[in-house]
Amino acid sequence: MLFPDRLLNGIADPPSRQRGAQYFREGAVRDVTVRSLPDGRIEVCGLVDGSDTYASSLTFSPSLDRIADYACTCPYDWGGACKHVVALGLAAQLLNADLISDDRREEGMEDRIRRVLGDLAQRKGFRLSRTDLASLSRELAGIGAVPAADRPPFERIAAHPLDAIVLRLSYAPAEDRVDIAAEARHGPVVVPVGAVDEAGTLERDGVTHVARRNLRAENICQRRLSGWPFDGALAQGRLSVSGDDRIYWFVENILPEIKREYKVEIDPSFEPLRSVRRERVETDWKTRAASGIDFFEFSAEWHAGKTDVTIDELRKMARSPEPYVRGPDGSFIVCDNRKEVERLLAFADRAKKLPSGAFRLRLFDAPELMEAIESTKGARLRETTDAFRALIERVHRGAPVAPPSFPRRLARALRPYQKDGVAWGLFLQECRFGGILADDMGLGKTLQALALLRVSKRRGRSLVVCPKTLVHVWLREAAAFTPELSCAAVAGSAAERKKTIASSKADVLITSYSLLLRDIKEYRKDKGRFFACVLDEAQAIKNASTAAAKAVKLVPCDHRLALTGTPLENGLHELWSIFDFLMPGFLADARTFRARYERPIAEHGDRAALEELRRKVRPFMLRRTKESELKELPAKIEQTSLCELAPEQLVAYARALEKVRGDVFRAVEAKGFKRSRIEILAALTRLRQICNHPALVDARLPRSAALSGKLERALELVREAVGGGHKVLLFSQFTSMLDLIRPLLDEHGIGHATIEGKTRDRAAEAARFADPSVGVFLLSLKAGGTGLTLTEADTVILFDPWWNPMVERQAMDRAHRIGQTKTVNVYRLIAEGTVEEKVLALQKRKKDVFDAMMADGTGVDPGKLTWNDLKGLFDA
Repeated sequence: MLFPDRLLNGIADPPSRQRGAQYFREGAVRDVTVRSLPDGRIEVCGLVDGSDTYASSLTFSPSLDRIADYACTCPYDWGGACKHVVALGLAAQLLNADLISDDRREEGMEDRIRRVLGDLAQRKGFRLSRTDLASLSRELAGIGAVPAADRPPFERIAAHPLDAIVLRLSYAPAEDRVDIAAEARHGPVVVPVGAVDEAGTLERDGVTHVARRNLRAENICQRRLSGWPFDGALAQGRLSVSGDDRIYWFVENILPEIKREYKVEIDPSFEPLRSVRRERVETDWKTRAASGIDFFEFSAEWHAGKTDVTIDELRKMARSPEPYVRGPDGSFIVCDNRKEVERLLAFADRAKKLPSGAFRLRLFDAPELMEAIESTKGARLRETTDAFRALIERVHRGAPVAPPSFPRRLARALRPYQKDGVAWGLFLQECRFGGILADDMGLGKTLQALALLRVSKRRGRSLVVCPKTLVHVWLREAAAFTPELSCAAVAGSAAERKKTIASSKADVLITSYSLLLRDIKEYRKDKGRFFACVLDEAQAIKNASTAAAKAVKLVPCDHRLALTGTPLENGLHELWSIFDFLMPGFLADARTFRARYERPIAEHGDRAALEELRRKVRPFMLRRTKESELKELPAKIEQTSLCELAPEQLVAYARALEKVRGDVFRAVEAKGFKRSRIEILAALTRLRQICNHPALVDARLPRSAALSGKLERALELVREAVGGGHKVLLFSQFTSMLDLIRPLLDEHGIGHATIEGKTRDRAAEAARFADPSVGVFLLSLKAGGTGLTLTEADTVILFDPWWNPMVERQAMDRAHRIGQTKTVNVYRLIAEGTVEEKVLALQKRKKDVFDAMMADGTGVDPGKLTWNDLKGLFDA
């Protein structure tokens, strides 16, 4: 035997010995090489086929009584020899046994060994070198000495241990591939790392140089150079990395580490890639007005240091998680201002590329592009045309080429800020832009729009679309301030409306949203094209999916203007819908807008997205507040009055809360939040009605003030105000509450007027309120919150809170507007300890949205109400 069994038992645990024996019996060992090392030790190497093919080795002491070393390329690292080493050892024992058991001892020793090994090679795949045959013949017991005549000549042998593992790096530009050659250097002998069929010898000047391979070190290197980003595993000392992301990851993250572990040699071809440069990408822009009046053209040259970069390379970077571009020599340049570059790239991405290589964009994108260039360090406007420069200057000023000229009577009626608003509207017309006049309620948006239509009268007739209740307001305002502007209401039967649309000689047609929807086919006829289309209370199209929103966008016109003090009441999607009417495509499509602005702002409070959106819409939205423009306007004092529930009211509320809370939570658990909205709304409505008066939900109860703490407080405020000579606006969302209040006012001898959804003659009711004997105007929040000027009143009572503070603001500003000479006191009545107190917190969120978008605030969370928002309302 070449060595006793106990040697294998001493280096391997029982499971490894058992599995190694099975591998050996299955013939998994092949390509065995036995060599005698210069120091007298014997080394056995071979391949073992298992789940993969692994190179294993055993090194014995010269006396074969000790295993000096063993190694394997497999990942086994639990202590002791692996099953592959055991299988190799058993093969070595078999080799010795075959040699000893042969009976033909009369053969020459060398022939005998060659015959036996030849048989083994056919059966087992063994292979021995000529030198090793001689060495083995001396070491194997029972064989006897080989006659001197049969001995092969022995050369001088120099054994070399492992000096270093060296990684040589080169780059193939055509294939964009980094090649790695891993070499184990043993003096003059170089062996590819992991090579299993390499002799590891070098003949030089009569000396055989032998590599004493350190398979453990080679195995560690193989493991190190495995996995991503390498293309496969290290084989015969060769490995490659190809593709942008893989090479970048190798250069940036792996190369610095392996430099600390191994010697690395750089081929000149790899020199540009050896380190990553970091540069600011700069750009030079050229702009000019296009041949069409609605477009402009631009081109840009991009540079990263001294390297020119193409826009396609920058687009690729924008799509990649890594912020780099490639130089022409394959080098990597990390962009230090990636966000700025991505913002500028967005303009090219949504532009049309022309055959010349330039890009064409809609003119309404020009202000945003110029603002982006001006605010980006390293972006320069190298060349532009006089016409384009003049356009941008006008955008900055928000004014037309020449200031508007007003008829004398109109000029006297307009305040300075209103004249500025008309000039801004003319600027939009001249540039073919649309815009939102978003002045605070009470600043005269209707008058400004009429003045704008008056000064642009010669350009053609216009169409005004407004809520039905405001048609008469437009007619009255036009008659009072712009009598030279003829106006006609589109009203009557379908035939009458058709005739008015087709043949009216009026300068301005005025219709309602509901009638426009019915008559849209008539408006779309060629002869019905309008110069301007003005939407009043444009929040009416805040939901882009409604029929009204779709209809107004079909009106053929050259210029579009929206009037609204609340361009976003519940969320940013409302702003998108209005701008989709004004300038389709300006805020992209709904899906893109939602991904780029609405969700980041609503769900993550993304201030950068909010600021970008605000910059984008700023030139096309004009908003002034009463505080900034009406210095003479008296103060508006708002106070929240907490009202205790009456005893019977408290009992009713507690019982209702317990019931509806269980109903709602069961519904949400069974159907989910979205499909339970009807149940949630019904539950909240019931609780809020009890806060007003329990008789609203239980008709059997008396309708007296004693059953409602809030009603008692309201009557107290009304008596005090009317007794002091003041007039009161009292708003409620529930017309049933107004029905309950009216007889109580009669009992106290207080005159009153009413406007609610079923009121037919709003003007007559408003005129009644002007009568000194009428002290209270009862108004439903929806019907009376817009289109009314009620400056006779200086006291406003909001009987019940609503989710949206913008709606409440519109209501209270019926009194706090131009023409008011007294301080306006607003009382918001809240039932203490109820759902109404929690509603106030939700109101603040919506107010934050509006202020952040319209002013310079940064705090914003405009998300729609969620289940987490609402379930807290049902807490006791």
